Amino acid sequence: MSQDSWSKETGICVIYINLTIRNPWSDRFEIVGSWSQKLFKHKAWEVEIYRSDTVAELEFKITSQEDHAGITLGLGLISYTLRAQLYDTRHWNYATQCWEIYE
Repeated sequence: MSQDSWSKETGICVIYINLTIRNPWSDRFEIVGSWSQKLFKHKAWEVEIYRSDTVAELEFKITSQEDHAGITLGLGLISYTLRAQLYDTRHWNYATQCWEIYE
């Protein structure tokens, strides 16, 4: 798939770094806590803590022109993961190449 067709269908991932080591014998997933708040008209933050099959994880992602585009940082160690996001609350319209407008 070319970069042009990928970006038109799924948005633009500006930067994505993810290093993960998982426990292959575990299928655990449990939400420990989740907090979020709207900052501005179309911006919000969210912090999540959960338990999973992660042994170690480091994630950094910046996206644009896709649903809930923004910045994500995730850190995981010994089954606990902390993920923080600063994101746009709108959805991206791929046909018109602009944000959806809801009245």
